[in-house]
Amino acid sequence: MNTIISYLDNMFAGLPKTAEVIGAKKDLTEMMEDKYHELKNSGKTENEAVGIVISEFGNLEELAETLGIRDVLNHKSELPLITLDYAKAYIYDAGDAAPKIALGVWLCIMSPVLLIGLYGLVEVSFIGFKEKYAFILGLTTLLLFVAAGVYILIRYSVGMEKYERLKKELFKLDYQAECMVREIKKREEPVYRYAVSFSVAVYILSALPILLASFIFQEGGMAVLAVTITVTAVACSTYNIIKNNGLYEACKVLLQEEDYAADKKSGVLEAVSSIYWAVATALYLGYSFITGRWDVSWILWPVAGVLFIAVGAITHLVDKKTNI
Repeated sequence: MNTIISYLDNMFAGLPKTAEVIGAKKDLTEMMEDKYHELKNSGKTENEAVGIVISEFGNLEELAETLGIRDVLNHKSELPLITLDYAKAYIYDAGDAAPKIALGVWLCIMSPVLLIGLYGLVEVSFIGFKEKYAFILGLTTLLLFVAAGVYILIRYSVGMEKYERLKKELFKLDYQAECMVREIKKREEPVYRYAVSFSVAVYILSALPILLASFIFQEGGMAVLAVTITVTAVACSTYNIIKNNGLYEACKVLLQEEDYAADKKSGVLEAVSSIYWAVATALYLGYSFITGRWDVSWILWPVAGVLFIAVGAITHLVDKKTNI
C-alpha cells in the first residue's frame, strides 16, 4: 500500500495545493485503496494488487474529468522521470562512495589523536620526548590526516554532485525503479538503524574514559590520554553511521521521503548547513589550538549536532512561511 501512496504523491506532484486538487487526491486515494483491498481479499499477491491498481488508476489524464481537475491538469508543469537505469546508477554510486566518505571523516576526526596522545605521554613522563618534538610530530600527523581526509572527501563528494538535483528538485520515479528502491530500503533500514543505535550508545559512553581518568588518577596527563580513547570512539562511531547510511539515504532521496519530501525540498537548509558546520569546525580548531584543551573541546561536536536539529527545524519553518 505504501507503493500506491508514493505513486499518488508523484502523480499529484507539480499541481497546486488547492481545495479541488486536495479533494481529488483524497477521492482517488479512496478508490485505489478500495480496489487494492478488493484484490487482496480475492487472493492476489501484494505485487499483483499494486500493479493492477496502478494500471487502472495510475493515469491522471484519463481520470481528470471524473476528479474535476481537468483545468488544473492542463496547466501542470511536467516533472522529469527518473528511469530504472538512472536509479540503479545512483544507488550503486551512493553505496560505493559511502565508505570512502566515511574514511575521510574518520581521518579528520582522528587527526589530533597522536598530538593529544604524545602530549599526555610527555605529561606523565612515559616517554623521553621533549615537549616541542612531541608537538612537531603530533602537529605534522594532524595536518597529514586532515589533508588526506579532505582529499578523500572532495574526490568522492564531487563524484556525487551529478545527483544533487534529486535532493533539490521534484521528479517522477519510474514504477520499476520504485519497486527496486523500496526493496533495497527494506533491506538496508535495519542495518542503518542498528548502526545508529550502536554508535549513539558509543557516543554516550565515550565520555567515560575522561571522567574515570579524572577521578582515579592525579596526573593531568592521564586525563589527556583518556581523550585519545574518547576521540577514537567518536571517530569510529561516526565512520559506522556514514558507511551504513549511503544506500539507505539514497533510497530516501529517490522515494522523496522524510528530509527529501516534496514540501521540504529547498536550498535554504543546505546553505545554512554549510555555514553552520564551517563555523563549528573553525570554533573547534581555534579553541583547541589557542587553549590546548583538547580534552574539553571535543564536547563541541555532540553539542553542535544537537543544536543543528533545532537549526534545521527553524530553517524549515522559516522557509515554509516564506513560500506560503
